[in-house]
Amino acid sequence: MPKIDEATKQQRLDRIHLLLARNARGITEAEIADEMGLERRTANNYLRELEFQGKAFKDGLYWYPLVLKESRLRPFDLSPEEAVTLYLGARLLSKQQDKRNEPAETALLKLASVLKADAGVGGEIEQAARELAQRPAREGYQPIFRDVVRGYIYHRKIEIAYRPLNARKSFPTTFSTYLLEPSLIGFSTYLIGHSSIVNALRAYKLERIESVRLTSEPYAIPPDFPGLDILRNAWSIVMGEETVTVTLRFSPGVKRRVLETRWHPSQETSDDPDKPGWLRWQVDVADTLDLLPWVRGWGADVEVLEPKELRVKVLREIRKLNDVYGVSASSSIKPDDPDFDVSRAKFLFRG
Repeated sequence: MPKIDEATKQQRLDRIHLLLARNARGITEAEIADEMGLERRTANNYLRELEFQGKAFKDGLYWYPLVLKESRLRPFDLSPEEAVTLYLGARLLSKQQDKRNEPAETALLKLASVLKADAGVGGEIEQAARELAQRPAREGYQPIFRDVVRGYIYHRKIEIAYRPLNARKSFPTTFSTYLLEPSLIGFSTYLIGHSSIVNALRAYKLERIESVRLTSEPYAIPPDFPGLDILRNAWSIVMGEETVTVTLRFSPGVKRRVLETRWHPSQETSDDPDKPGWLRWQVDVADTLDLLPWVRGWGADVEVLEPKELRVKVLREIRKLNDVYGVSASSSIKPDDPDFDVSRAKFLFRG
């Protein structure tokens, strides 16, 4: 293809996008090439450029338009506290991402350009963007992230191959994304929505999606979908209507640290009636799966009182730690035993 100037290239891109818009039900690459008087390969190059810009996508043999909804920051006044709040949000974003995410980098740079002159915090936001750029790139992550987000924004169903943790192979499903939710556990992002394979709501981890294809099939979010309120019973991401009460006992050494943070909306605390100086801590959550790593993180400064199932899981973890660190329990009682009392277990180092 002979080299053309940027103005001509942009005009052709605009014409192809208009052509797509006039054929909202889909148009083939060959039809576009004929209409534009271009070679198929040249037409494909332009279409791929529009796809990268978020203005078009391909579903089967047909190309479809995406109505580009660019958000523009209009002039608005910020107090110093409000400006720093945006900076803190940018810092949280940079910490939550453990792999390179170029759209996030670009968004931070654009935000920095707005805040740098007046608010005086743009430099730090630029630094946050540079930190993101240093994250290791994960092969295939960027196009998967792109199509998942576009499906969410434009309410288009996506076809994904999803591989659950510890599964040998992935399964295919058509997914309608109602909500995107970040989680600090594993520095991950979850898709919450309708999965065709189970015909029910599911939360899928973005990092476990092996492939994605944006389709032309639209979807509507049900009017009874509660939005973020669907996570009201979740510790992090595991949702559900029914809840289980978790009661923990924290030692005096971490009591103040625990009380500094409200860890969950249902949290209730009180002085422990059985151990003076200790803290009794209680929450109601849908599941303890994503709570367990947090409990483990407190080590010997926390004891699980209920539910019994969570207590047994922690006791089994203690046995595993004994094996890892070469510690043996003199007690003959096993953690699987419902009568096992962690306070009665005595551990002896083997030298």
